[in-house]
Amino acid sequence: MTVTMMDLGDRPAVAAVKAGGPSSDPGVLCPPQKFDYKIVKGFFVQNDPSIPRVAFEPTLLERNFGLVDTSPERWANLDRDVKRLQADAEDGVQYKVFFLGRHGQGWHNAAVDVIGVDPWEAYWTFQYGNDEFTWGPDPELTPEGIRQAREVCKVWKREKEFGAPVDKERMKWYVSPLTRTGQTMQESFQELLTGVPEVWEDWREIYGSHTCDLRSTRTQIAERFPTFMIEKGFAEEDPLWTADYRETDKEMQIRSRRAFDRVFSEGGAEELYVSITSHSAILRNVLAVLGHGPYPLQTGEMIPVVIKATPVKQEQKVNGRSGTNGTNGPADTNSNGVNGHAVNGQAGSNGHAYTNGVNGH
Repeated sequence: MTVTMMDLGDRPAVAAVKAGGPSSDPGVLCPPQKFDYKIVKGFFVQNDPSIPRVAFEPTLLERNFGLVDTSPERWANLDRDVKRLQADAEDGVQYKVFFLGRHGQGWHNAAVDVIGVDPWEAYWTFQYGNDEFTWGPDPELTPEGIRQAREVCKVWKREKEFGAPVDKERMKWYVSPLTRTGQTMQESFQELLTGVPEVWEDWREIYGSHTCDLRSTRTQIAERFPTFMIEKGFAEEDPLWTADYRETDKEMQIRSRRAFDRVFSEGGAEELYVSITSHSAILRNVLAVLGHGPYPLQTGEMIPVVIKATPVKQEQKVNGRSGTNGTNGPADTNSNGVNGHAVNGQAGSNGHAYTNGVNGH
């Protein structure tokens, strides 16, 4: 079958658009593996669909990232309440607070604003630039993107005075390997970034065909971000991006679950608070996996969520299905018959195969 540019354009457009895509989600497309995830409502206004959405900048920045509690003790109260949930939880159940941030405006986002979404998805996203912009591979932040990240930093610095958990004793930092996310994390925390951010391939944007999503080499990433720790097994060249394939929502959800399963498993984050700096399309699927309603993230926006992770019992998985969240989709199977994902449907294609669907990368 011949693959055309039309086949490889994003429908709906999510990854490159400033607004983060439509106010809809793809639904849950793969079942839980190690943990079933739920959003605990009542802590942040963004998690309550009955509350009308307001702008991240300036409104939610002025409202302490959306904390419902606006008292001077707001962060201490959040800490107390989540720890109380943990203390009362059944064996194996875990609670953590995540700050899920989309990178600030990159040069590809700026290009879409000028070119337009339809011509971008039909042609320009497969190019590396035009006479005005260069957006591929792996574009950096624009001055506007840097400004957006610095606005977030201003709030962290302000909220630190009220006990916000922005220190290495309480917060764990994760980041996508793409340059725009590394820059966003640096600018969003600046001197508050006292821990060592971990670079995971699974936090990257939807991969394939669009040149802005082709990552740099491992060597280049290490040179740009010398204080970041790159995960073990990270390939020198991008093993996932090819010009003739675009990752699906289902595949993004498989790796979203795998990444969160790693965070909640032994060797993952011991901290109660976790910051993840990532991208719009993958975070759209992360929110679906977590059971959150649709919440498209604009460039530079961050959404906090309190997550309950419940271990999946083996008897709940029957014939590759899970009874924990009502989804009936079969587990993905690669050529060896084990649950997981093989790139382009072939084990080991592009040098990267997911062997078991959980912690497989």
